[in-house]
Amino acid sequence: MPKPTHAMLAEIREQPQVLTRLLTEHVAVIGDVVTALRRRKPTLVVFVARGTSHNAAIYGQYLVETLLRIPSSTAMPSVTTLYDRTPDWSAAAIIAISQSGRSADVADVVAEARKQGALTVAVTNDPESPLAHRSAHVIPMGAGVEQSIAATKTFTASLAALAALVTGWGQHKDLGRALPRLPEATGAAVEREATIKALARKHARREPWVVITRGYMLGVGDEAALKLKETCYAAAESMSAAEFQHGPIAAVDKQSAALLLLPPGRSRPGLIDVRVQLRDRSVPTLTFAFGDDPGDVAINSGLPEAFAPIVAAPVVHLFAYYLSVARGLNPDQPRGLKKVTVTR
Repeated sequence: MPKPTHAMLAEIREQPQVLTRLLTEHVAVIGDVVTALRRRKPTLVVFVARGTSHNAAIYGQYLVETLLRIPSSTAMPSVTTLYDRTPDWSAAAIIAISQSGRSADVADVVAEARKQGALTVAVTNDPESPLAHRSAHVIPMGAGVEQSIAATKTFTASLAALAALVTGWGQHKDLGRALPRLPEATGAAVEREATIKALARKHARREPWVVITRGYMLGVGDEAALKLKETCYAAAESMSAAEFQHGPIAAVDKQSAALLLLPPGRSRPGLIDVRVQLRDRSVPTLTFAFGDDPGDVAINSGLPEAFAPIVAAPVVHLFAYYLSVARGLNPDQPRGLKKVTVTR
């Protein structure tokens, strides 16, 4: 494998090692948080995040509601920082996700929730960050320094941290046994690099893009659309296959491009039906498949449906990276962006 010319590519390739580190060096910390959550028995889980971390939070919501059957939501930080109001979260668990831990509005929400007596958890790559200091519990991503503005390895680490946390919290032994297989499965995804590169070159000038998926994979669909926007400057939108069929499908035609993220499990048949509809209308459609489907990129890891998004993350990152390069752009330095975005 040739030496990467961009930090983004190097960091995508690091993802299997990052997951190995997370699931070994930080497993005891995650266990401590699980113990605190099981003792507290929160009746609501609220995620607080921005940008790429918000995409991870969507995955977290699916995990919490399907595996724990606890209602969840994502916070609107502006309610606290602009309107000086914070909902009553005293009975909730607040899980904040931020790779830098320096997003001021996320930290402010956590601080207010902690004052109310809520159990607060920070998932961050900087355990000495302001967010970490404001949270009662901290789960380090352990991803190492991330140089590229576009976050990749920290996103995937966030997904794995949430998977380990919720799996332990719910005492799902079958999923717990599958966790150690995540680094190998993610490595298999990274090994599809040459295929993904060829697809990106072939479709480099296409847009707008619509990313379609459903269920656990929805947060990674949002991540794919975000990466296409920030590294390729492409018009891109992500949506659930169910929402897509409630109107937006009318807007796509052979001038558009569709990217289907096809997981194993219950959402798969409906997504295959959508793919048939798109192809019947001559919409150029790529399928990244993570179960028993050939797809344009196919990775059948045998992992449970709940963990398929973690394997999918490096695939969508590689696609955005190579699409950016094929367009003659520098994916490490998207225009108008900084590594740390501070909002209030």
